[in-house]
Amino acid sequence: MKVLSFLKRMFGFKKNTKYVKTYLNDANIKSSIYMSFIVIILEIWMIFRQSRKYIRPYWNSYDKLGYNNRFQLLFGMTGLYILFIVCALAMFMFGLFYVIKKRGRGSFITNIILGSLCILWIFVMIIEIKLPTFNSGTNINKITTILVYSSMPIFGASIVGNSLYRHFKNEDNTILSIITITSFAAVCLVFGFKVGYSDFANPWYNSKGDLNTQKIKMITCFLTMITFAGCLLIWKPYISIVMLTSIFVVFDYCLVQYGSREFIEADRINYYTFLVSLTMITISIYQQRVNEAIKDEKLIHDANFDSLVEIHNGHHFTRKIIKLYKENPDYISDKIYLFINVSNFKIINTQKGFAYGDKFLARLAKDVVASFPKDQTARLADDHFIVLTNQEGFMDRIDVLNRLVQASSDGLFIRLKVGGYRPQKEESPFRAIDKARYACGTIKSDYGTMFMEYDKELDEQFMKRQYIVNHIDDAVENGYIKAYYQPVVWSSDQTLCGAEALARWIDPVYGMIMPRDFIPVLEETRLIHKLDLAMLNDICKQMRRSIDENRPVVPVSLNLSRADFDLMNVKEELNKCIKKYNIDKSYLHVELTESGLSQNTEEFNAMINELKEDGFAIWLDDFGSGYSSLNALKDFEFDVIKIDMKFLTNFDKNERTKDILDYIIQLATRLGMRTLTEGVETREEAEFLNRIGCGRLQGFLFGKPFSLEHFEKHIHEGNLKISDHLI
Repeated sequence: MKVLSFLKRMFGFKKNTKYVKTYLNDANIKSSIYMSFIVIILEIWMIFRQSRKYIRPYWNSYDKLGYNNRFQLLFGMTGLYILFIVCALAMFMFGLFYVIKKRGRGSFITNIILGSLCILWIFVMIIEIKLPTFNSGTNINKITTILVYSSMPIFGASIVGNSLYRHFKNEDNTILSIITITSFAAVCLVFGFKVGYSDFANPWYNSKGDLNTQKIKMITCFLTMITFAGCLLIWKPYISIVMLTSIFVVFDYCLVQYGSREFIEADRINYYTFLVSLTMITISIYQQRVNEAIKDEKLIHDANFDSLVEIHNGHHFTRKIIKLYKENPDYISDKIYLFINVSNFKIINTQKGFAYGDKFLARLAKDVVASFPKDQTARLADDHFIVLTNQEGFMDRIDVLNRLVQASSDGLFIRLKVGGYRPQKEESPFRAIDKARYACGTIKSDYGTMFMEYDKELDEQFMKRQYIVNHIDDAVENGYIKAYYQPVVWSSDQTLCGAEALARWIDPVYGMIMPRDFIPVLEETRLIHKLDLAMLNDICKQMRRSIDENRPVVPVSLNLSRADFDLMNVKEELNKCIKKYNIDKSYLHVELTESGLSQNTEEFNAMINELKEDGFAIWLDDFGSGYSSLNALKDFEFDVIKIDMKFLTNFDKNERTKDILDYIIQLATRLGMRTLTEGVETREEAEFLNRIGCGRLQGFLFGKPFSLEHFEKHIHEGNLKISDHLI
């Protein structure tokens, strides 16, 4: 079976893919450019040779060669070469325009003219039939003459047909290209047969000397042309073998039966050795091209397809949309982008394993294609898919997809979230996909909502989001990022013992941009470290200025993101800034959110411990807001834990709130940690927290976040009294 498979592949009986067929056709066209150029050079040389040898000596005595006029002399001696030059020039220009993908008016007119000239040679054939050289020739010579002049119009018609198709369809036609190359190869074969046979077998040439002594075998032209044809038609080896063998056998038969020169056995052996060599060359070229095509096809497949789910990837999707839009600017006028996401996909991997998760994604990809069979679909990443479909009835197709997914969910609660966006004319697919993605991302915990369309309100949010991402560097460089300070007081006497630095973005376009608008965006796009570095620098610079100007200074806590530890060397940056402004480390505290600690690793734990060992106070922010509170207390040794303000919700109505706060503070005290409760708004809350032992308080009761100028003004006016002990 392996031998049979090898032979099928070797001789071209194995079916090729569409890409391989196109690759072979393109390679044949490229070969035709070189071959036709060589033909042009050779035939120009032959015309020059014939002119010197026959036309010039007999220009005034053409009747000695049997011609009636000079035109017959000129055409009889060089007409075939001129004809072949026109044919080769047509092939050369067609191949050149095909390869460079030029389909303009110039290429169209050029190919039409050259193709039409080849078609018009049918009339030259009629003239040639009346010439003495034709009437006095052998039957073989007459047949080859007819074949030469009849193959030209066929070749010309294929050139014209191909040009018309490319002009009106604005694309290439593989079948017409194959016909063009094949007809050109046929012209080469017939031309070589005619000239080779004439040189070898025509008695007129024998009058020049003793052939038995000279043993001149003028079949070089035939061998050259058949080499051209063999190298042009690298399509299927068995076709090349049949074609080459047939023409060799026919030529051999004609020479033996009708030739006037001796064709000895040794010459025949060399002749057929050439056939075998040429055949092996064509097979070798074919195998090389097929292997190259298969490698290229795999590379293209890998570049355009998602290997996990076997549908197109985002790269192919966007390129395809751009191409379709260029071909038809109205293509997207009735379309809608759908960004498809599986809510909580991580739970699938956690409960069933990653292998199951991969199978789920493969099934989901099939369901997406099945639900949108005639539309452009792709997987972008993870569990994110994108579809471009018609606006009419798109919700029905989303429902079909949802039912398919539910049917194959294996008992898991699978919830789809779909964001939609109707693109504007000339809008890039990249931007449109981002908008559909954004709409999908706005679907939060509302399990009754599966679809959200991008509208004017979302557009305003999206534009602000894009503005934040694009202008964070400008904001940092131009000082638009400012530190605002919210007071922190001792619960015992409510004197000022510190402040929390909160970021404010004072923008020339949007004005005051609040943290709830820019922090999530910077976290998601992994640009948050730029904000936090700007805050660190602003805090230390302002603190240094206050010290130098003998204004009051209190310890300040700075919020750091979990991502900061991945995006920069936090310890190095803190020490660099403190050294630059000569600030005591005890005046700069580091706050870490509980949610960030939920993704702790050994490496992250080591970095936190290094900060603490280096003398920085570490605070746990938003304690109680997540699910890892006790784990955080177990794994880290914090100086201060900040109790989340949500614990004070319904403080006066829910006695359990007080009990929980009491137990938390007792637990922190036993662990050697100090406590701070944020969100304090009433005297009753402050008194209760002081009574149960919470050391520090923060909230609107003591002041909202102020700029440094207003913060110092409140201190100066006595609204905030600085404590005698700050640490």
